Amino acid sequence: MTDNGPVAQTPRDAHHDLVSIWPLFGLRLTTERLELALPTPHDLVDLCRAAAHLQPAGQVRFQQSFLYAPSPERERQLLQRHWRALAHWRPDSWDLQLAVRLDGTAIGLQSMWATDFAITRTVETGSWIGLRYQGRGYGTEARTAVLDLAFVHLGAVEAGTEYVDGNVASAVVSRKLGYRDNGRKVSARDGERLLQHLMIIDAATWEQGAHRQVTVSGLAGCHDLFGAAT
Repeated sequence: MTDNGPVAQTPRDAHHDLVSIWPLFGLRLTTERLELALPTPHDLVDLCRAAAHLQPAGQVRFQQSFLYAPSPERERQLLQRHWRALAHWRPDSWDLQLAVRLDGTAIGLQSMWATDFAITRTVETGSWIGLRYQGRGYGTEARTAVLDLAFVHLGAVEAGTEYVDGNVASAVVSRKLGYRDNGRKVSARDGERLLQHLMIIDAATWEQGAHRQVTVSGLAGCHDLFGAAT
């Protein structure tokens, strides 16, 4: 018997293996210009760079104060929040953080989270887009993508969001998509009083609106992770 050496093996597809274990790695939301997906290591580097330039001086800040921390604390907290969201994921408490990609570059982050979704059927959303990409409708397009996922594919009945008093751009995006006012709340941030306006949209209002087309792929196997029945 002749020894012809080691038998060649077909290279394994690590991404495919990950998707089979954790289906969220295969989830993709695609719009006319954008793709939303769980961040890759390359995306995380892009996001750290984009987070360094979010708003012109003097503009009302976002709720997430870590985005204004000095480097490298800002970047490290961004990474930790991403890893924490995955590590703490449960069907009754989850936080979906999606990189917003434009031509392969991550330009911002769109989040959607829920507690006891199987019962409440309610989600919350939040996002940010890098300064150089603002004013082009990417934020509206990214929010449309996750709302389509929530209402059309996961069976949500309502979605909430909020914005800091004075953040006109965020309010405009929400109203454009059909949100209505839903009260306000006051909290403390960095030793100061912070007024936040609450907004909400229900499934019926969403269905009546004219929205950009969204393609959702890779959802098979994800419903249980969201606490949503298929």
